[in-house]
Amino acid sequence: MTAPIRAVAFGGGVQSTALLVLAATGKINFATFLFANTGTDSEDPATLEYLQRYAKPYAAAHGIELHELHRTRRDGTVETLWGRLTREGSRSLPIPVRMSNGAPGTRSCTADFKIKVIGKWLKQHGASRDRPATVGIGISLDEIERVNRRQAMPYEIPVYPLLDHDPPLRRHDCAGVIARAKLPVPPKSACWFCPLKTPEAGARCGAIGRACSTRPATWKLS
Repeated sequence: MTAPIRAVAFGGGVQSTALLVLAATGKINFATFLFANTGTDSEDPATLEYLQRYAKPYAAAHGIELHELHRTRRDGTVETLWGRLTREGSRSLPIPVRMSNGAPGTRSCTADFKIKVIGKWLKQHGASRDRPATVGIGISLDEIERVNRRQAMPYEIPVYPLLDHDPPLRRHDCAGVIARAKLPVPPKSACWFCPLKTPEAGARCGAIGRACSTRPATWKLS
């Protein structure tokens, strides 16, 4: 019987790239990284460029499998987050929007286009309630409150290697780990229209109509 799966949920940002370096240098025991791509029309182009130019070659050079995953429909076609947002007749708004009091509203984008996509891959490769996968999450000490907001799925055991590191690592420590590996530090990962990306992005993209108006016309829809 094969050993239970050990995989990192790779977001393409600073913390998960630090996990890639730690795995490549033998500091943590993970040889599989899973990047759920919300769509070439949805992810920040800088994140996708970093993935192709630096993360994938670095992973391959160190014997690490970095899989790029996509959400697919029942007919096998790829669904993107931007495509769902702009679908004619759609009444859903899965991204967080700012409410009248400034707080973000509810969202389903992370669950639908990240967690479920990775979960599907894990279950297809043997993860189950009886044999859960160990999933590494890139949460650093300065955002430790996110641990309590993440609900574990029945097929997984979440672990937090940056918090288990001695000493625990903050975001700036992660940037140092990446730099010492002779890699450029990646940009913060998020969909280009995410209102939570920065306060400026939230003001600019707080409603989907305004998000549409800021989308660069040169980006190709998939």
